[in-house]
Amino acid sequence: MSERPNWRDAQYAVTWPRNRPSDYRIILMLVRLPFADAKVLEWLSGVRATTVVYRSLTRLEQAGLISGLSAPTARGSAPQRFYLTDLRLAALALDQDLEVTELARRNHARGSDLLALLPRLPQLASLYDLLGAIAGARDGRPHLVAWERPWHWRYRHPTAKAPVSVTLPAFAALSWGNESRSYLLLPDLGTFPPGVYRTALDRLLQLRRVDSRAVPPLLIATDGAHGLAAWRELLDDIARGRFDVPLAAHALEWTELRAGLQHLERAEGSCRVSADHLIRPKTIQPLRVRQSTSPLPRLVANALEAPTGAPDGVGRLALSLTPADYRFLDMAACHPFLPSDSLAIVLGWHEEAVRRRRNRLIDRGLARVVEPEEIGGTANLQLMELSRRGLEMVAAYRGLSLAVAVREVGFAGGGPDEPIGTRTKLLWNLPHTLGADELFICLYRLVRRFAEAGGDDAVVEWQNATACSRRYLRPDGYGIYRRNGRHFGFFLEFDRGTMNRRDYFRKFSAYYDYATTRRFERDYHGYPTVLIVTTSNGAEERIVRVSRAAAVGRSVSLPLLLTCRWRVDDPTNPHGLLGRIWREPQAEIADRRYWLPASQSRSLRGERSQRLASGYTPR
Repeated sequence: MSERPNWRDAQYAVTWPRNRPSDYRIILMLVRLPFADAKVLEWLSGVRATTVVYRSLTRLEQAGLISGLSAPTARGSAPQRFYLTDLRLAALALDQDLEVTELARRNHARGSDLLALLPRLPQLASLYDLLGAIAGARDGRPHLVAWERPWHWRYRHPTAKAPVSVTLPAFAALSWGNESRSYLLLPDLGTFPPGVYRTALDRLLQLRRVDSRAVPPLLIATDGAHGLAAWRELLDDIARGRFDVPLAAHALEWTELRAGLQHLERAEGSCRVSADHLIRPKTIQPLRVRQSTSPLPRLVANALEAPTGAPDGVGRLALSLTPADYRFLDMAACHPFLPSDSLAIVLGWHEEAVRRRRNRLIDRGLARVVEPEEIGGTANLQLMELSRRGLEMVAAYRGLSLAVAVREVGFAGGGPDEPIGTRTKLLWNLPHTLGADELFICLYRLVRRFAEAGGDDAVVEWQNATACSRRYLRPDGYGIYRRNGRHFGFFLEFDRGTMNRRDYFRKFSAYYDYATTRRFERDYHGYPTVLIVTTSNGAEERIVRVSRAAAVGRSVSLPLLLTCRWRVDDPTNPHGLLGRIWREPQAEIADRRYWLPASQSRSLRGERSQRLASGYTPR
């Protein structure tokens, strides 16, 4: 075979896989499912024998018809993921008499398409896991009738002037003989709240109403009972808003995915929905005649080889990043302007390791240090933010577009020339930004200290102000603290004494409206505790008076606690925000309590005697 394959080589590559049906089936699947791994190919081939699939993959790779890539995803695994080479794409075009360039473009199998998939590999892998679970839910050999990723559909609403579009991660239709199944796939990796899909699901409900043809059920995979409850509540809430019945959906846990689908399959008629009208045939022009000695077009070539120098594109950058890099970038995208020591505490790394990783990401153009002229006297803190390219990388890794990540998750950064999200506001109020972040960092410090003593405390979640804001309700952050297996959600308000009485009253009114309208049930299991940290006793007293006035005539009471920053940092208070420093609105200034139930804290009980012995008295 020549160094660069030509069409004569492609003609030979057409013939020999024909004698091995398993090899040919894998080729047909890989042209539609680039970066599929061996396990998914096994379930879709219906062989149920891992050795047969691995032998086929080995033969095809040795023949230069496929190539493999090992890229770790957020879930920790790094299996070989396969794609077709230029030689196999040309052979497939000859075999099916289709134009090779158009065939590769329609199936997103070109090198540029594969590079674009790399940042989104976690979501792609989860979609393939869902597809493999569907294929394995029934006995027999499945046939992939239709696969569209992402799935776009346009329809015309009677009251709308322009067509309305709905987009979901994927649509799949499979058949086993005369039996067929169709699903809209929606994987949840915990990288964004389910509410991100509220608009899409609402439009899908509209589509079901205006189109008499059936809409296939949703297949949702998520983690844990909380994820299942969140998705079911979202579907019910959307249906209530439309005075309609909820969409047909099957929400399953990732760990129980295949068993749950098999149970659904045994339930008579549980997922037998015809969706032939959603299957769109692909029309590809016939293959043009080529000379046998003409070289094959470079559709994939060496696009996925590891870069030797500085990567020069988002896809090539993804080849050089690890899950730890993405974790670092994700924290900086959601919480820009954190100093290196704070990032080290949140991530649980050594500060020197954080600096090395930060410098490496800066060299790749994904991050930057804020210039001294932007922040003045705090330049020595070496505050970091992501560039636009870095934000795009993290958004894609979460399975989102940058616009959605900015709106729903609160991504910010980009630099002074191209500010993204709330960057300008965060820098303008930098003392407030750093102060609110430092309160969350205090919790992470406590967690690390408790872990060294054998505790199980953890900060499960830290959302920025944008992610937890709802209309007029705008906290400085939301978090979930875990202790002894229980989760305690809280809103954090950091007050620097710059607000007047009217501002406080407006803030409390928003909290009360959020409670009385029950809108909090869309987002949380129970109303989060509102923790207000202010600067002085005088400021605390002003807030207490306003909170008492705002409570008059209300049918609900807010779970509200107040304290001063100096109480958090007091050397005689070894537990910071978890100490006995919190005041309820109706209590006197000396009457303090714990935020968490003190009876459930072994660490607090263990050191109570030390505080009493040292003369500590709550103030």
